[in-house]
Parts: sequence; C-alpha cells; structure tokens
Amino acid sequence: MIDFRKVRLRSNPKFRLLPFDQIDEREQRPLTPLAAEPDFYGLLAPPPNSALPTKSVSRDAALLFLTLREPASVPHLLTTLFGADLQDRLRELVLDGVFEIEQAGRFVSGAAAFPDVAGTGAPVPDSRVAQLSTDAIAYAAALEGLPVGDLAGRLYMYNRAPATPQIQRQFADDERLMAYLTSGSAAARQLESHWVREVSQEAWLMWHRPASAPGHTCKLYISPILDSLPQAFEIAVDTFFQVKCSQFKIGRTAFGLLRPDKLVAYFASLEQLKEAAELIRASAAGIAAQGVPFTGAIDAEGLVSWGMDPPRFEQVLPGQEHQSWRQWVAGRIAVYTLTARESGAENIPEFVRHRVGLDGIDTATWSPNLAIWRGRAGAEEEVA
Repeated sequence: MIDFRKVRLRSNPKFRLLPFDQIDEREQRPLTPLAAEPDFYGLLAPPPNSALPTKSVSRDAALLFLTLREPASVPHLLTTLFGADLQDRLRELVLDGVFEIEQAGRFVSGAAAFPDVAGTGAPVPDSRVAQLSTDAIAYAAALEGLPVGDLAGRLYMYNRAPATPQIQRQFADDERLMAYLTSGSAAARQLESHWVREVSQEAWLMWHRPASAPGHTCKLYISPILDSLPQAFEIAVDTFFQVKCSQFKIGRTAFGLLRPDKLVAYFASLEQLKEAAELIRASAAGIAAQGVPFTGAIDAEGLVSWGMDPPRFEQVLPGQEHQSWRQWVAGRIAVYTLTARESGAENIPEFVRHRVGLDGIDTATWSPNLAIWRGRAGAEEEVA
C-alpha cells in the first residue's frame, strides 16, 4: 500500500478553493457562524455536476491545497496536519478526487487510484444485518439516473416491507395502532404508569421517562416483522423500564410500521444499551426479524441492532448539522456510489464499502469504529 509521504501529490485543478471573502454575499449569510471560528478559511467546491458536497475548510487544509497546486512530496506538512491519521485521511482525499497521486508518470485519483490506495479487500459481512447492508449498496449501484438525495432515501428505506390497502386501513390512526400493539398485554399499563407520551412527532409515537435527560445518542433498534410486533413491543417496553431507558419511539401508520427501524430506543451509554439488548434477546427467542440495514448487529437474525448518532462537528455547513446515524450512513453511501460511477469504478460496491470504512464504520459489522468516531469530532468537514 502507498506511503503518501513518499509519493508526489497534487491538488485536483477541478476543485475550487474559495476564501470566505470571495463567496457571494447571499451565500455568505448561512456561513456566518462558521466564519466566526478562528480556524475557518472558506469552502472547497467540487467539480461541476459532481455528487460530492461543498465542504468547509480550515486554514491548515487550505494551506495544503494551495501548496499542492504544484506537484510535490511534503511529508512534514502532511504529518503536521494529519499525524497518526495521515494514511487514512489521504486515502479519503485521493478517493474523493481532492488530491491526485503520481503513478507511472501520470496523476490519478478516484477509481483510477483505488487499486493503489485501498489496501486489503472489503471485509466479509458477519451477520444477516451486515449482509442486508451490503445488499443495499449493490442495489444502489444498480440504480441509475437518481440524484444523491433520492438515492440516499432509497438506501435509508431499504428492506422496508411492502404495504397493502388492508394494512394501510388497519393502521390509519393512532388508536388502532395502539390497540394492535397493546391489546391483552401488560404494555398498556406500563406505558400509562411509567412513561410520558409526546405528541409533537409527526412520523413517530414517542415516550420518555419523567425527568429524563434528553440528547442520548446510543440507539437500539428492535426490528420484528409486523405480525410479531405486539409480542416484541411488550417485551421491549418492559425491558426499557427495567434498564431505565430515557426515550423510545415507534413508527406511525403503515408506513412507519413497515420500515425496518420501526422501534427505536435511546440510551445514555453503550453498556446500558447492550444490557437492554440482551434482555430482549433472552425473552424474544423465536420472534421473526425484519432487520435494519446500516446498523451494528447484536444477534445473528437481525432482531436487535444498534447505532450511534454522528458527532456534532465544529466546522459543518448549514443543513448538515443534525442527522441520525442511518441518515448519515445512507447519505455517505449515496455520495460515494455516484462519485464511484462518475470516476469509472469497475466494482462500485467494493469502492463504496472501502470509502465508508474510512469514515469510521466497520463494514463487516456496520457499527461505528469508536476509536475513530470519538477521536475525529471537529475534524471531519475540514478537508474532506
């Protein structure tokens, strides 16, 4: 695998580095909070018609981009900027086309550089949920003509069960939904005695514990098929009370109940989440699972899995501030799928899985790599 400190690099001339003062006044207004940060420089705009988003850049990132307008090997500058993350960060930037590497007398990036910078092959999925995630990427790679937002939406809803007119009528209002979930079970008494129901969520029915602290980002997904949902819901509600879950929600209408991530709970720590998952697994043996793509499997069948909402980056563009774990993953995959196609990748799914892995996702398990995830908050949008 390439040692980036020993090869010549250059900035891709198709990308434009825009200092804040040279951005149109109307486009400056949403960036005002970023401009107040002492390290903020401006924006890096991708080539026209690229699926890659415009990124905010720091002063150090701008210095590197400007320095490498002329091909050079700059090991000291690279080490200063990226430290121990140098190899992975440069792989990201080369695969995204921001920088090009010299190979056999020519400068390449994206798919053309993939064999040289990718290292080992993509890991083998280790669970049904991981296989669903891999299948979703193959599905996205086969779709053509969709803009990045539509493709991300398809990925986010992958493995949603089909609706029928009967199911749509059955769950047309919350009263019928709750009757289906709690009829003849202890869940109704649990909800009334120990939980406060929120009424402001359009797509979800949500409950929280009285006086619970908001903002917990560890998420447990419980994903039974629709026919098994009442049994799974009763087990889950009892478990949430036992382990002091702060908040949980379930999808409204047929649309919400047929999505794979139909029941989601929030926890203050990963340890607390795992305790809840083990209790649910022990009580829910034999319940048929639907499975939530782009989540970390806890059981082999896909009934329980987990995720962690992305960190709030210090330098991030408006509209990118608040995304759930699965929205963030689906958006990244959509971007990388389209950019892989733009750059002529021969194996788009392999390219996408490798690129997502550099973002801090273990694509064998589809869980966050916590060492990367926690360590890179605040740096993600600076150069990428």
